[in-house]
Amino acid sequence: MNRWRVAIVLGAGSLSLSAQDALQTAIQLDRSYENRSTGRFLPPEEGLRTGPITYAFTVGYGLEWNDNVFYRKDNRESDWIHTPQATARATWQATRDSVVSLGVGIGYRKYLDHSELDRFYVSPDTALFYDVPVRDWVITLYEQASYSTDVLSQGALSGRAEFPRFENTVGFRALWLPDRYVIGFGYAHYNFVSDGDQFSYLDRASEQGFVRLGYRWAELSQAGVEISGAWTRFSSDLRGDNRNLSIGPYVTWQLTEASDLSLHGGYTLYEFDADAFTPRDRDLSSWYLSLDARNRLTDYVTQSLSLARLVQQGVNRGIGYFSDFIETLSAQYRLQWAFHDQGTAGCDLFYEHSSEPRGGVDETYDRYGVGLALRWQFTRHFFAAAGYRFVWKDSDTDLFDYRLQVVRLEANYRF
Repeated sequence: MNRWRVAIVLGAGSLSLSAQDALQTAIQLDRSYENRSTGRFLPPEEGLRTGPITYAFTVGYGLEWNDNVFYRKDNRESDWIHTPQATARATWQATRDSVVSLGVGIGYRKYLDHSELDRFYVSPDTALFYDVPVRDWVITLYEQASYSTDVLSQGALSGRAEFPRFENTVGFRALWLPDRYVIGFGYAHYNFVSDGDQFSYLDRASEQGFVRLGYRWAELSQAGVEISGAWTRFSSDLRGDNRNLSIGPYVTWQLTEASDLSLHGGYTLYEFDADAFTPRDRDLSSWYLSLDARNRLTDYVTQSLSLARLVQQGVNRGIGYFSDFIETLSAQYRLQWAFHDQGTAGCDLFYEHSSEPRGGVDETYDRYGVGLALRWQFTRHFFAAAGYRFVWKDSDTDLFDYRLQVVRLEANYRF
């Protein structure tokens, strides 16, 4: 068993931001390509195999206790949530640096006391990364699709039990490495589709692009300048489209064999078209920062620190307004420990400070959170996981405050 195959359940990793789409897509591609090119990606060892393709079929059951299912300050309501589920995945290691993973999950979320929230779901989980090396060039074709109902990752939301949506990104990246120079560019098409009418005003498509010029002073270390931009079109005629452009320097640095960091920062500009409630164009001049540092303390313990100051699409609407954007400053620390050949544990801490214009009044809030995760592989086919998360949102608008605790137990069998 690979000791670093860690399942994170309500532990590290629940803080995510869909922000400055083109730039974030480029950064995620950097991490993914680094993992593939350095051999950090490993195809699954378990499962059924036919030639180069590995199949994994898993059935499982999850039991979750949430002490505030509607994310409210007052009139808190708790519930037990039962989730039987099944997943199927096929993974093909096409080349040393390329992987195609196609997966789908089906399940049912049953609330013991809030049957109106019961939901049958089909969850696509597909990732395609195909690298085509041509002399000094590497051309990557990729697609990623996902489905989620998670509310915790969206700090601006309060008073909502679910945020159901489908997201898909498809595109390409071209990377040219002549001698010590780095020239890269790419394009991506992103779709956001809500599941239901409650958040249909967020349905949109984005065209994203980026260009990067840099210099490498070591195999895994480089610095330069990057430009990214996106054009976002909303499906609703009531919404105004928007465009954004970001420019700034970047550094990726392999400090030691056990430590590395990446740093991006600069200026960003957003332009918002008039909508049904605001009959005039608007713009936002702001700045961004993204720092990721990773360190392997021992063969069994790793840690990471992330700092970010980003702009993302707004998520709220109200009487007489659509939220245009959210400005967020966040920090997250993660620790992972492979304490046994069959067991892994993890924890994380996060802080978030954000501001969102809501109908002429800015809501400013802070969020604090801690998460714990544990996984144990009982046999080659059977494994279980447990997780705990606490989140506190403190808003300058008392109505949007909440405190939340979630405990989850999960058991799975992989054929």
